[in-house]
Amino acid sequence: MADLSEFDRMLAETRQLLEQGGSGPARPAGAEGEAPPEGRGETADGRIRVVAAPGGEVTSIEMDPRVLRMSSEELSAELVVAVNAALRDLRERSQVADVAIDPAVLADRLREAQDQGLRQLAMFTQSLDEIMTRIGDRGQNPPR
Repeated sequence: MADLSEFDRMLAETRQLLEQGGSGPARPAGAEGEAPPEGRGETADGRIRVVAAPGGEVTSIEMDPRVLRMSSEELSAELVVAVNAALRDLRERSQVADVAIDPAVLADRLREAQDQGLRQLAMFTQSLDEIMTRIGDRGQNPPR
């Protein structure tokens, strides 16, 4: 049977590096001391600023008093642009946060893959050993 200890050792070392290498598990947005992501948008040369929070909630709209000189149609169109920009920015920031990988989860998955791979490799090696034994037996006792 083949020696699986080298393969097992390499996977164990990789797993150990993953467990030690991370700075701890990824925290969800808003976890202790970390503010949830916000989206920001502005228009009218920065005179209208909008902030959006997770869930698509608009948390603030700041307008320079000069925008009140705009017609109601212009003002509402500019507000739509700023709100949409804030929501787009929020989506982009949320996608980046969603990509974060928890090293502990990755290490668990690697452990599972290692265990499953070793079981399958052991079964495969055992089958090969049995086939080689049968071939050897035939060589010693050729059919007549």
